Amino acid sequence: MLSSWQERVACRYGCTLRVVESWLGPDVDPGRRGGLIGRDFDPGDAMITFWARACRVDAGRLARMALRRQARASNWYIQDRWHQGVCPACLDEDHTAGRDHYLRSVWSRVEAMICPRHMTMLRDTCGLCFARTGFRFDCREGRGRLVCGSCSAPVSFGRADRVVSARQNFLLALAGTVTLAIEEGPEGATAKDIMRAARLLWSSSQTSGKPFIAWLGQSRLSVNDMPAARDEPLATASLSGRMLTLFGIARLLDLADARSRIGPPPLFLAEEFAAGDLSRSAARRAARQPRNVERPATTYAPRPDAEYRALAEQILASPQWRAVQSASRIERERALARLMDEALDRAPRDRAAGLDPAAP
Repeated sequence: MLSSWQERVACRYGCTLRVVESWLGPDVDPGRRGGLIGRDFDPGDAMITFWARACRVDAGRLARMALRRQARASNWYIQDRWHQGVCPACLDEDHTAGRDHYLRSVWSRVEAMICPRHMTMLRDTCGLCFARTGFRFDCREGRGRLVCGSCSAPVSFGRADRVVSARQNFLLALAGTVTLAIEEGPEGATAKDIMRAARLLWSSSQTSGKPFIAWLGQSRLSVNDMPAARDEPLATASLSGRMLTLFGIARLLDLADARSRIGPPPLFLAEEFAAGDLSRSAARRAARQPRNVERPATTYAPRPDAEYRALAEQILASPQWRAVQSASRIERERALARLMDEALDRAPRDRAAGLDPAAP
């Protein structure tokens, strides 16, 4: 990505990207060049020329980094860089190979949730302080490293691979299905349905004014889940908000066999979606929706008390927990919740019925 390269250049001067741009020339207006559109999708010939001249590189090479050269419209990319997830395992490979961290262009796509190479969830929070303040580049040992915008800790996986869950396999299949639909072209029927379903999920329901997505089993939507623009929810939502949206889209359109994996959508939502579509396929989808769905009971193998005690001792002895002892109570509680989730993920218990349909 062009912005990734620009920020790696800036970090070697110990300053921000906008400071470097202020040196390039009086015609550069950093305020209008922010965001994905101005920096990565369509940076403009003038900006590319300024950077190519200052860094003595071929302007054509920089122009080829622009996302507009790829076969997808701008609303299929994440608009805010802070909302993009990164794969810490990929960044660890960069560091091991002795090269700069760099942002992969696929991470800027709206369907990017999991790294297909490492089967790890993309991360938009710091693994040390758990802040959601975004990442920035910093020059460490002569190399550009992606670090937390809050505590400046380098982004790193830092532990062995966890067991790949059914949820991760589903997310990978869903992302691949969405990618294929988008690559068919913006006028493709599936791509149009995906975008229309996303907008429906974040539109207000008549019952209480809540967005329709609130009726898909998510008990309470947090501020972090809300998109900045409800008419472009995939492009403007955070990583967690995009995941919720894509789960809802998958159930509405039955993408990646979602209805058999996590269950069908509520009938009123399927009918609402079909009502706005005059195509025969939408009518068939609504007709296939059962009115009284009997879901098989999800049973769990209970964990023994000794296992819970061992997990708790591991958390209390971990360097991540010791590092936040001087932090505020809220930060400690947030860190503890994350460590508990990660500990349970590393030691998954057997399930009788695959994914949890109520809470993606």
